[in-house]
Amino acid sequence: MAILEKSGAIIAALEDIGEATAQELADTVNEPVSSTYRLLASLSSIGWVDSKFRRGYFRLGVRFVRIGSRLEDRLSVRDACTAALVSLRRDTGATAFLCFRRGDAAVCVERLDGRDVRSLAMRLGDSLPLYRGAAPLAILAFLPEGEREAVLERFAVRRRDGEDVPGDKVLRDAIDLIRARGYSISDEDVTPGIGAVGAPVFNHRGELEGAISVSGLRNAIILGPPDVATLTVEAAADASRALGFGEGLENS
Repeated sequence: MAILEKSGAIIAALEDIGEATAQELADTVNEPVSSTYRLLASLSSIGWVDSKFRRGYFRLGVRFVRIGSRLEDRLSVRDACTAALVSLRRDTGATAFLCFRRGDAAVCVERLDGRDVRSLAMRLGDSLPLYRGAAPLAILAFLPEGEREAVLERFAVRRRDGEDVPGDKVLRDAIDLIRARGYSISDEDVTPGIGAVGAPVFNHRGELEGAISVSGLRNAIILGPPDVATLTVEAAADASRALGFGEGLENS
């Protein structure tokens, strides 16, 4: 098991660094360089590490990359998140959604109607801009910083062109709050009388995959009970785990 853990640490280091010498890897994983060389030799023999591209340097091998790609191809994100959506609908009685980013909007790819109220907003295939609605705001808040800044710049252009986009400070304050508490709240900004809570979903590389949200009558969703925010965050965490998100990975 210790060898597997050490090998995993080297693989993780190469994922982060890209390419490195044996000494650099030894320093990163806190192992003697002699042990690191032996592990690298073993990983090279099965094609998980490549040392042929540049003398003295190592990087992830083609075989390892192919395995990762096949795993991702086989994972249907929507299917992997279904159990979390079912649980969220059951625990809240409200409508549960799964949304993915599409440009500067979020599109609904799954919707499980609740028992209490059925809003016509965000049917399958519908979309909302990333500045409106619980799932879109959760996606916006947890985008990598560079992508998020690019979106905010485009929103500024749309605002100048007359679109009813919230002000830059309003959006940035909302993003800071969402990131601090781990979830977003939509308080009648999509449909009067309807509230929603959203939380981000991450994949096995720690990248933002989308967001889960739950929507219903405003007082029931925002004021509870139950604690809908906690249930939504837990559902998003369950969906992320189903996609392979684990300890040691950080969202951006």
